[in-house]
Amino acid sequence: MQKSEAPLIPVSAEDLRRYREEVSQYLKLATWKPDRRQAEKQDMDVSFLIHNKALGIEQEDSTSIMKEAVRISDDRMLLSNTVSYVLNSLRDGLCLGKHLARLYEQSSGLEALLLRNRQGSMHQSELPEFHDKLETAAAISVFAAAAYTHWRLAEHRAEEASAIKIQFGGIPEVVLQRPSSATSSMLYYYGAYLERSGTVNSELDFLALSLLYFERMIEEVQLRKDAFRYTEFFTNNHYRIEHSEFVVQGWETVSGARVHTVEFNRIEWGEIVANRDAKHMFRRFAERLLCYDPETRRNPMLELGGLPAITMGDGRPGTGKSMLIAATATFLQDMCERIGRNFLFWPLPENIISTYQGGSAERAAEWFRPMQDTTKIVFAPIDDAENNLEERTRQGVSAGVREFIGVFLRNTEGAYAVNHGNKLISLFTNIPDQLDKAVLSRIQYRVAIDGAKTQEDFLDQDFLWWKKFDKLMPGFVGMKDPQGYQYLQAQEPIRSLSAIDQGPYQFSQDGIRDVYEQTHRHTDPTEHRFFSLFYTAIMERYPFFSSRDLRNIQKSVDARVIDVDFPETWMESPDEFFRKDYDTKLNMLRELVRSNLGTLSFADLRLREALNYMENALRINASGLERDIEQARERLHVQHAAMERLESEQRASQSFDQNNSR
Repeated sequence: MQKSEAPLIPVSAEDLRRYREEVSQYLKLATWKPDRRQAEKQDMDVSFLIHNKALGIEQEDSTSIMKEAVRISDDRMLLSNTVSYVLNSLRDGLCLGKHLARLYEQSSGLEALLLRNRQGSMHQSELPEFHDKLETAAAISVFAAAAYTHWRLAEHRAEEASAIKIQFGGIPEVVLQRPSSATSSMLYYYGAYLERSGTVNSELDFLALSLLYFERMIEEVQLRKDAFRYTEFFTNNHYRIEHSEFVVQGWETVSGARVHTVEFNRIEWGEIVANRDAKHMFRRFAERLLCYDPETRRNPMLELGGLPAITMGDGRPGTGKSMLIAATATFLQDMCERIGRNFLFWPLPENIISTYQGGSAERAAEWFRPMQDTTKIVFAPIDDAENNLEERTRQGVSAGVREFIGVFLRNTEGAYAVNHGNKLISLFTNIPDQLDKAVLSRIQYRVAIDGAKTQEDFLDQDFLWWKKFDKLMPGFVGMKDPQGYQYLQAQEPIRSLSAIDQGPYQFSQDGIRDVYEQTHRHTDPTEHRFFSLFYTAIMERYPFFSSRDLRNIQKSVDARVIDVDFPETWMESPDEFFRKDYDTKLNMLRELVRSNLGTLSFADLRLREALNYMENALRINASGLERDIEQARERLHVQHAAMERLESEQRASQSFDQNNSR
């Protein structure tokens, strides 16, 4: 059973509301004793703090954020919309910080230490732990407050705010002694910027400064996180504000970042001609993603073993790869709207490779970050994958590509690449043999995208083209329809394994057939020993084969075993399945899987997937050589034709000269 490594604790509106009166006092008046020496050590200009008054060392000072909000709004009766939005966001953020710090006090034992400290009964040996836990609670308080505030403000009038240039020198000091002093310090310097910097004179200035300030506060806490102690009481849980996408996941990430699904052209499955296996499996992968349960952050399909983390479709240009991406995204978006899930279509951007050192790794990390959001179902395709995941040993491969591959490998099968079953990364390529070998080895399911191949496929592809004329101008086409065939009949979705796996396996690679027949002479595929002999013989003949390939074969078998067709009632009525709790969905799927194989035995399925995987792997490994041979043949053909033409022109020239000499 898949283990959920960190419980998701909901934070309700009532949880936040109980702290409103307390945090409102901070907004009215934030009092602090600014340490000018600390700021001077950081080479920071703190002249704005003085503001025409001689502020001595250890002298208390105050700022009022509410007073500045009234000044910026230029209205004594009502705050402007943007100023009000910033203040409400900040107040909710402060309430969240207070709430998470309170939860930490209760779970870490700090609450008991605070009580003994007030009563004067704390033992001297407890003081180090007491101060360490106070520091961690303070960090939690300001980190959560800053993170939530920044998240809320990030998209409010985003384009206008991004055009505002604010001089921001940083935060003079970040004090993490206890939650109350940390909050006072943070808000005092924030208010000082508003009141005394001279740069905040409009509501957009207010918004831009707030974004800069709280982003820096997040960074300051993250820089110190390794020094905090007793943090497991905070980091072992994740916290989500109910009815929002905001999730706190330790110090490293605040998931639920407000990224929007990328716009795409809508395409239905029936609009794609041919590619039966590819359409079938990507529809299956999409249906399995929809089984994800955001409350437990688990997917029963992942537990059953049929949801690969990385898939690949390869084929020649123009065979339907981009259409398959769009159809998968269309299906997922429609179903997510129906069942009430958040969907993110997140293709790899074209500008992922940077010309600056380290820039590609940074952009790659930014691309992966939204995929950590456990509140969404994510489909992340990489089209033309050979451009950004090219074999690193090839001559001329840029440093940016190497950086991107490094980040890709760490985020797909590294120590912290946690798979909750809510995302699918799919590679699409025309030249699979040029992909990096380490990337190829992580692909758990591969499918060929060959395009139209049969008479019916070409009939249907033409039909999808000319039917628009028949609709706009009936009778305009005026051609006879084929007898005995209904248009798009061959494009009907596959409903069972038996529709794909019929009859004996048809080999396309002589080498794989030879290994199979050699192994079959010693034992039968119904015995476990057959596969150990088969894989050993494969490794001897094809050194690229490894235990990772075997794991990928196992994943392919898993995917086929649970290649179940969901009942129509599940798809039409989300309450029938998708909205049920995790355990109920898991039990329903188990019952469905048991009846799935039909007449196919597990041994038959295991053999087919092993042979299919090996033939695909051999095809990909050999396609580079075949392409080089074909290119060399074409060059020789062109050279031969050029020589023949040159000889013909020379003969014609000689004949012309001879005739003129007469």
